[in-house]
Amino acid sequence: MLTLDYTGDPLTPFEPAYTRDSGKPVERLDPSDVDLHKIPVLPMGYGAAREIIDRMTGETAPENWHSGIPTTHRIEGGDELTVRVRVNQPKALTLAVNVVGTVRGTELPDEWVIFGAHYDPWGFGAIDPNGGTAMLLTMAEALGELAANGCAPRRSILIGHWDAEEYGIIGSAEWVEELRDELNANGVAYINADSAVSGPRFGSSASPSLKGPIIEATKTVEYPGSGMSVYEQWLQANEREDAPMGNLGGGGSDHVGFYSHIGVPSGSLGFGGSGGVYHSNYDNFAWYERFGDHEFIYGPTLAKVNGVLALRLANADVLPYDVARYAQDLKTHTETIERLAADAGMAMELSDLHGAIEVLADAADAYETARDAGVRGEDFPDAELRAINQLLVALERAFIHEEGLQGRPWFRSLYASPDPFSGYASWMLPGLRYEIETDNPEQLEFWEGVYSEAVGELTSRVEALRERLND
Repeated sequence: MLTLDYTGDPLTPFEPAYTRDSGKPVERLDPSDVDLHKIPVLPMGYGAAREIIDRMTGETAPENWHSGIPTTHRIEGGDELTVRVRVNQPKALTLAVNVVGTVRGTELPDEWVIFGAHYDPWGFGAIDPNGGTAMLLTMAEALGELAANGCAPRRSILIGHWDAEEYGIIGSAEWVEELRDELNANGVAYINADSAVSGPRFGSSASPSLKGPIIEATKTVEYPGSGMSVYEQWLQANEREDAPMGNLGGGGSDHVGFYSHIGVPSGSLGFGGSGGVYHSNYDNFAWYERFGDHEFIYGPTLAKVNGVLALRLANADVLPYDVARYAQDLKTHTETIERLAADAGMAMELSDLHGAIEVLADAADAYETARDAGVRGEDFPDAELRAINQLLVALERAFIHEEGLQGRPWFRSLYASPDPFSGYASWMLPGLRYEIETDNPEQLEFWEGVYSEAVGELTSRVEALRERLND
């Protein structure tokens, strides 16, 4: 909801929206005091739109405003055109309900590996969101069978089904706000499954620390009917020699609260490639069965990949984060920011930030060397492993900027955030990028300092890890 500088329930900014009968205090803003949307919106079909556009006689619209309708597009209708629209959008308080199941960990139940997807659709929602919902239920059933047969995970695995995502990511955002302290202390990872199955093409995006674990999980599961692993087919389909991992950070789904608000490492993986029905009534079971996954094989395949990922994160002695990836990705994003500045005519050289990233790279390499040498084949006391993992969980939080981003105090991750102007696209290093996009070069030096300090803090945490392993 781009009219507000926060996400979630618009009447309870930064605080959980408890129900009135919960027994917990909640103060709601008056709706008249909240900058809710005021422009009425009514979807219409192709035929109706064509009838209206054909009758418009005003100034021709810019080329990038044109739709796929083969007619001249205009900005105004002209004096002779009248369109009557009736919009029924009543305002009311409505109960939103999250459903969260837990496979309780046997040894570290307070450490959480979380998977989730929203369950509210715009229409029938066969793909968005229920391609992911069905996959999560399949995975939950398998994890439940393992637990019932004496193979429960060491850490807890939570599977959340979030309500009211389509109305502003409300359900998951409120859950994160309610459990902010617990998630800050013990949130190992969040994996989003919104619209996770709609075709044969595998893809994934994630925060740096989860890229390695996701890639490794895809190497263990066979791609249906190919004789190859999901990983091998992923490379082949993209004609790559390395996994084309994307960078999570955009808006529009439930990872935002976990990742951009409190800094829980997050990822998204799924099978796609058959689109064109997004947020329409064609997104139904008939379409899914005929075009999306007509043999119902990609959902179970994804459940296997996610199941492997869940169990590895939940059972590892030392959390298998891809620590070295932080420096690798930060270097790429910093170079991208410099190119964007140059394209905008801004003279900028982020030498201090580059220097901080080089120090981080050395520290991360030293940590991974110590981890591989120090943990393999040796027994660490449980208390020591717990301390090491607590330091690992805290790595991503080094990017949390308590004051928030420019004009958006709810979005606190310096590493990634949704584009503030569209609400959807991923912005990496958003504090720096905002100053470029708003043509404000005077603030770039300040934000470089903020980023250099955050990278320095991350380096200190990585060095603390290496020291624990070497003691």
